[in-house]
Amino acid sequence: MKINRLVSMLLAVVMVFGLFAFTVSAEGPAFSDIKGHWAEEIINDWAEHKVVNGYPDGTFKPDNYITRAEFAQVVKNLLALTEKADKEFSDVAKGAWYYDAVMCVAKSGIMIGDAGKFRPDDYITREEALLAYARLVIGVGEDELPDDLSIFPDGSEVANWAKDRISALVREGIIRGSSDGKLHPKDNITRAELLAMLSQTENADHNHYFVADDGSCSICHKTEEATLKFYLGVCSGETAVELNVFNDYSAFLTVPAKEVDASKLSLTVKMQNVASLGVTSAREHTISIADTGLTGNPNLGTWLSNAFTFEAGYVKATIDGEKCLYKITGDQNKELATLRASSDDICATRDAWKTLTGYVTTSTQDASDSYILIANGSSLRIGTELLCFEGSDDLKLDNFNNVAALVKNIKDHVKLETAEAGEWQIEGVLKAGTTLAVSNSVAVLKEDATIRVKGLTAAALATLLSDARDAGSTYELASLLVKAVNEVLGAVNGTTEAAPVEVEISFAK
Repeated sequence: MKINRLVSMLLAVVMVFGLFAFTVSAEGPAFSDIKGHWAEEIINDWAEHKVVNGYPDGTFKPDNYITRAEFAQVVKNLLALTEKADKEFSDVAKGAWYYDAVMCVAKSGIMIGDAGKFRPDDYITREEALLAYARLVIGVGEDELPDDLSIFPDGSEVANWAKDRISALVREGIIRGSSDGKLHPKDNITRAELLAMLSQTENADHNHYFVADDGSCSICHKTEEATLKFYLGVCSGETAVELNVFNDYSAFLTVPAKEVDASKLSLTVKMQNVASLGVTSAREHTISIADTGLTGNPNLGTWLSNAFTFEAGYVKATIDGEKCLYKITGDQNKELATLRASSDDICATRDAWKTLTGYVTTSTQDASDSYILIANGSSLRIGTELLCFEGSDDLKLDNFNNVAALVKNIKDHVKLETAEAGEWQIEGVLKAGTTLAVSNSVAVLKEDATIRVKGLTAAALATLLSDARDAGSTYELASLLVKAVNEVLGAVNGTTEAAPVEVEISFAK
């Protein structure tokens, strides 16, 4: 299924638990009103995972219904929605406690109302709840492969406006109907029934949401291996600098404070669960570099010292108009620096990255290989230095196991010029045709892309391009690049949400 379903998993949790007022103690729940209830085990199971909440009087109220306004508030809180719809609903007053939530879910397309009304005080029906759920699971729009719901005795009762989305949930195994085999689309939905739906989701094929402290999925509790989207590791013996990107769009960079034998390195790239690029199962490729040309044993704790003192900073990305904000935090561990980049608004972050991949075409190659191809006409400006990629052919970087040849190949395809400084400190242009291959997956840029960065105060960037051109050895070149990365980390550290580092990606239409 060419969609991203991770946000829906968290929605299911919050739909069930987001309305409950207090947190269960570490000793476990003691709800006074669920003994003998058909969902008692399900409720207790989720409570033991410290995600179930109840009321201050010790009850759970498993058979209470949820209103459309309450549902909207839950979705708003879950996705940290802030953008509001321009239209108004005749039955939603601006002073109502749920006004912002209704306007936000209407803007997102998750709940849109009908005939100018939202019906905020009506209990939400099962088909309405499933439709909203499916819009998060599958996305807003029509199902590409609508199915017949005749497998359910009451499948014909599902409204036409909900049929395609609900049938997609059924096809994916995310819902299977009630214990009597029916959907009961016109019935209201209770808290216990939502928990039961969550339990069905637990065993279905789904993208895993990396949320728990132990690195497990919040739904099925599988470990972080199943939640991984992208992995990049640079290894020297047993020492590795690693980047992991997970299904909730968080990223972790780990750097050990150790000396490394830089003369021999291996580079491992892995992708999985990247539906937008047509990648499902894990695809992995490792490149061994027997002679990097780097002599000596540099200490990563010294080379990347700012990673070990990093506290917090912010980076705001705008991708073709879609905005997302990342907060980056460090743990200041003297032995192993860990930088974590995470976004509170997963929906906005998903939409931004989905927009990016919309400008990429994907294919597969028979051989397992990894390479980067930079199309002629691409360029990179840092300050007043402009690096132009020009040659008789495109620049293909695939000889990673021969660093000297790699460096020569780059120098043969680039020229350095002087340019005027602009508002953006860094501005790069990737021409259409630029390609990234990882193992059997190949992604090709369809349109020219412009990448701009501002908000950095890294002095090492001012003469980075000319210094790199004039580097007398591969070791000197590597040290320059690492120094620049280290200064960028120092520049991001201390930035605020109000004044973040800004990254903008736009495309030629």
